[in-house]
Amino acid sequence: MHNPFIPLSDKILEALMQEPMLFVREAYPRGNASHGNHEHTCLLLTYYDKRNDLERNRALFHVQQLKHDRMVFLYDSENEEHRSRLYKAAMQPPPFKVYINILETEWRPETSLRNQIHAYVSNHLKRDNNHQIKKLHIQLKDRYGKLFLVLTWKGNRTEVLLDTIETT
Repeated sequence: MHNPFIPLSDKILEALMQEPMLFVREAYPRGNASHGNHEHTCLLLTYYDKRNDLERNRALFHVQQLKHDRMVFLYDSENEEHRSRLYKAAMQPPPFKVYINILETEWRPETSLRNQIHAYVSNHLKRDNNHQIKKLHIQLKDRYGKLFLVLTWKGNRTEVLLDTIETT
């Protein structure tokens, strides 16, 4: 499993909390892929702008989608207890490893993932005259804690759950 997100730090958290934010916490098994140590409980925080009605509704929808996740929690940066818990999470206390839905740099798939993507495209997507798709553009999107790949080529576009590509 590929993990594109960075660990939460106090510096990142401080920058995000300059404005009122909501943070959705969820279990994040992909986090174990980063360090190969399965002794951690990996969590993902997804942030939403609390001042924006649409963003607030997205945060609530995100929480609803996680009703079976025992790690789900909605933090409010204006709640002092929540702020304290978020700063504690940023210290990465064992056994937890906490990630934030921010990409460290411009994302590019690793070679092994790129090979999986091309195999998926070859096996599942329409090809013109049975020729390989030569110019495939790949973009990573985070939607409610799920990772999607946006694949575009020759005026075509599709979104595929990253989990689907990794298990195909």
